[in-house]
Amino acid sequence: MVKLDVVRSANAALVRSQPLVAVFIGGTSGIGEYTVQTLAATHGESGQGLRVYIVGRKAAAAEKTIAECLGVCPKGQFKFVQAGDLALLKEVDRVCTEVRRLEEEEESSQGIGVARVDILVITAAYLTWEARRETQEGLDTVMSLLYYARMRFTTQLLPLLLSSVLPSAHVISVYGAGLEGKLFPSDLSLRDPEHYTFTTIRSHVTYMITLFMRQLAAQHPGRLSLTHVFPGLVMTNSFEHDRLPKWLKLVYKWIGEPILRHFSVPARECGDRILFLATERFPAKEDATAAVREKTSLANDDGFVARGSDGQVGSGAYAVGQDGETIPVAKMEKAYARYEKEGLARQVWEHTTKAFADIETGRVFSG
Repeated sequence: MVKLDVVRSANAALVRSQPLVAVFIGGTSGIGEYTVQTLAATHGESGQGLRVYIVGRKAAAAEKTIAECLGVCPKGQFKFVQAGDLALLKEVDRVCTEVRRLEEEEESSQGIGVARVDILVITAAYLTWEARRETQEGLDTVMSLLYYARMRFTTQLLPLLLSSVLPSAHVISVYGAGLEGKLFPSDLSLRDPEHYTFTTIRSHVTYMITLFMRQLAAQHPGRLSLTHVFPGLVMTNSFEHDRLPKWLKLVYKWIGEPILRHFSVPARECGDRILFLATERFPAKEDATAAVREKTSLANDDGFVARGSDGQVGSGAYAVGQDGETIPVAKMEKAYARYEKEGLARQVWEHTTKAFADIETGRVFSG
């Protein structure tokens, strides 16, 4: 486990290094909100400058989060971008267009340089035990929020990410790194009802996020770092979603929550550990220079730079557990070795980009 004081020291160094621009998808509640608050508190009044775009559905929740952030970071800028149904990729595109517009206006009005995004954190999701339910675009609602929409946000915001002032821009997707299980390569979208279960959704999404991130990291060496993280048990409002049955909400409220709270990761620690993934321990591919590797302030078995999800130090794509350490190489090899030989990485890339292309041109994706 990476010690918490080490995590916080690295985070403090991050906000002192240069002004930062961050985008949080799902930043008005749960882990996204915890991380926004941590970034604001870490920056405080001594950071070099902070601008945050908080994407969410509820304006009232955003106002509360922004007020709390301004209380600890009065010089920061916190802007709310209201979103509709983010399971729809066209809504994702609209939100990205709005973020770009706001950031370009900010750059133009202040003459601050090139519009950019340094850190993108994506947490939007919801729990469900329903049967597969397709959006009008042909994607399963749950899988779209957990995978397709997240990768669409990443690719649509790439021009801003590649303009980052950090040594490398950071994309952080919070979900299930290391929780790979059963996989149906011929049914990546889980259209077969017999394949569609809570555990197979989690497994498919985990494989696909990790493999898509590897491809993006390889395409943008020295520019883009991408991390898929499992945050552990964190107390959020996930069980308050409208689509969950009332009996389950009651069971959780009166039995589950009181018990699980004793085993959960505290909100502030969760925020600290998510923000840590945007530090120099997780560089873009080919950005892990000898000088950086020789540092010891965050030393672990691999030295200063984290080992990527493909087993290579500083590969630019990382799979991280709740303790801040990368998922063990042996575990990743066991999960991925067979599928890598069978060309799953290319298959996931082609499947995903076809979904994007079909939906962008108004077709219903059927892959």
